[in-house]
Amino acid sequence: MGLTFLVPAFLAGLAALAIPVAIHLVYRQRHVSVAFPSLMFLRKVPFRSMRRQRLRDRALFALRCLGLALLALAFARPFLEGASRLAAPAGGGRELVVLLDRSYSMTYAGRWDRAVQAARAAIEGLGPDDLATLVAFDEGAQALTEPSADAGRLRAALESVRPGAGATRYGPALKLAQERLDSSERPRREALLITDFQKLGWDGQDEVRLPEGAVLRWADLSASDAANVAVADLLLQRELEGGRERVSVSARLTNKGGRPAGAVGVSLEVDGRVLQNEKVELPANGSATVAFAAFPLPPDTSRGTVRVDADALPADDAFHFTLSPGQDVPVLLLDAPRGARSLYLSRALAIGNRPRFRLKTVRAGQAGAPEIEAASAVVLNDVPPPTGAAARALKRKVEAGAGLVVVLGERSTAASWGGEAAAWLPTPIGATVDRAVERGASLAYLDRAHPLFEPFRGPRTGDFSSARFLRYRSLPATDGVLARFDDGSPALVETKLGGGRILVWTSTLDVTWNDLALQPVFLPFVHQLVKHASGHAEGRPWRTVGEALDLSRFGEGASSAGAGAARTEGFLAVSPSGRKAAVPPGSLELEEAGFYELRRPGRGGEGAWSVAVNANRAESDLSVLDPEELAGAVTVAGAGAAAAAAGAPTTEEREQRQALWRYVLMGVFVILVVETAAAHRLSGGTAARPRR
Repeated sequence: MGLTFLVPAFLAGLAALAIPVAIHLVYRQRHVSVAFPSLMFLRKVPFRSMRRQRLRDRALFALRCLGLALLALAFARPFLEGASRLAAPAGGGRELVVLLDRSYSMTYAGRWDRAVQAARAAIEGLGPDDLATLVAFDEGAQALTEPSADAGRLRAALESVRPGAGATRYGPALKLAQERLDSSERPRREALLITDFQKLGWDGQDEVRLPEGAVLRWADLSASDAANVAVADLLLQRELEGGRERVSVSARLTNKGGRPAGAVGVSLEVDGRVLQNEKVELPANGSATVAFAAFPLPPDTSRGTVRVDADALPADDAFHFTLSPGQDVPVLLLDAPRGARSLYLSRALAIGNRPRFRLKTVRAGQAGAPEIEAASAVVLNDVPPPTGAAARALKRKVEAGAGLVVVLGERSTAASWGGEAAAWLPTPIGATVDRAVERGASLAYLDRAHPLFEPFRGPRTGDFSSARFLRYRSLPATDGVLARFDDGSPALVETKLGGGRILVWTSTLDVTWNDLALQPVFLPFVHQLVKHASGHAEGRPWRTVGEALDLSRFGEGASSAGAGAARTEGFLAVSPSGRKAAVPPGSLELEEAGFYELRRPGRGGEGAWSVAVNANRAESDLSVLDPEELAGAVTVAGAGAAAAAAGAPTTEEREQRQALWRYVLMGVFVILVVETAAAHRLSGGTAARPRR
């Protein structure tokens, strides 16, 4: 809290203090003229003053100096900065909600320090009947305190807030302010928004309306000339060369500023080692792409970062990613003796590269336990199930988390699926349904909410209705049906066996019983069928702050057994800042940018994964929203103007709310009265003294 002046130029009036100094240091002798005729012809000598060597009447001198000093202060219009800044006019108790933006754009060029100062000034300006709530927000909002009049408690909560890696959203914060002000019984209700007014934080879709009479104030920390260079996105491309995978990285850089950014340094790091350095020119409010040379994929999971030269907003100067080997899905295809039935299926699996399917085809009856153990998915393409040791190995593999795809055709009869293998199917296999005389059946129902059909949810993502099915096997299942023919018969059924899954397709995957293999949807359908059966989850190279990492499926791409362990044991998570936490099976909220490390409890470094997390790049755009627009949208009709006027109080408003100059002038008047009386008394006393 400090003393500030509205018109500090009037402090020059303190120079008038020289007046009483001169009065008290210059002494003019008193004299009485007496006329003597005998001296009338003598030369007249002028009267001179003498300067005193020390002050007399010090109390009177002090009164005169104090009066002149206070007069100059009164004209300078003093007021206390901390006590009135961002405070409301007098008129009863006040309910105040302080909304403090902690998104990462608030780290730009000292904005956070100014935000904390504005929040602290609001806390110090609380009156004895006021209540305040401190709310920190980015994409979500969190009340750090309950409504309180305890300034110490509010200051302690303020000191605990730090800017994070989240993006700006005003809706949740204003919604929380609305709830607090709605429930308040104070006669005056206010919300103070401390932010840089990032334009992308408000789209007008949030249904927020402060209660009638409530005022929205703000502290605008934005800058019209803000500029920022960021790594906006990456493109990772893998290619097989000489039997080894190579990776090429392309980075898209953006310049959110009105001036070109020349010779920006860009580097590619893998496991902390700089592989390449480049320079790029960025136009004003433009972008550019930097392509780095391909490099061999490391044998183990690696951490990579593309980094640009540091600027005023460091949170988006680095883009993190991970590179993991072993993304291929090993598939074992058990084929008929002649093998012609698997032509379409094997060709479809040979085309995939996200993931790539490592297909091994074995004649039925010749597959052994080693081939089965090496596969993540086994396809029985219209062949009887294995027997003996191979059957036991297949059962163990599926129970451990692998997948089994059963394709039913003319060779797949109830007799061929007898014994122990019959329990693998949801129901016994029925007779063949012949729809040739009706020009074939069609697929009338797909469970598009199921992960297998997720890529086909949108328009123009695949048409199954054009395929004609002349024959299919009857499978009277009621549970786990993912697709049905137009007569209601199941076309695709899913069932569980231990930790794995079994998918039963009741027609062929060639052109003998249907023409699905000739339709454009056949290729993505086969890929989804095998991927879902194997439990493959594509390893995403990076994620975004604010996402929830699904731990129940995490790690499935590396090992089906490992995925099962993750579902039951959970993880020990180490955040980019080094904070450790035991995470039960479920999900992990990603709150920091950098690399998270996930470990299985009690296994040391075995089974550890790295997860790259980046700040939301929408926050890199520092374009400014008009505060008046936001205030008009969230306040009732007629209150918007009041809110704008109350926005960030001007110097004149803060001085007028205190009017200390009136009290100073009253003090000057009292001093002048006392000075007059003292001067009269002292002058009378001096005249009465005898001369020497």
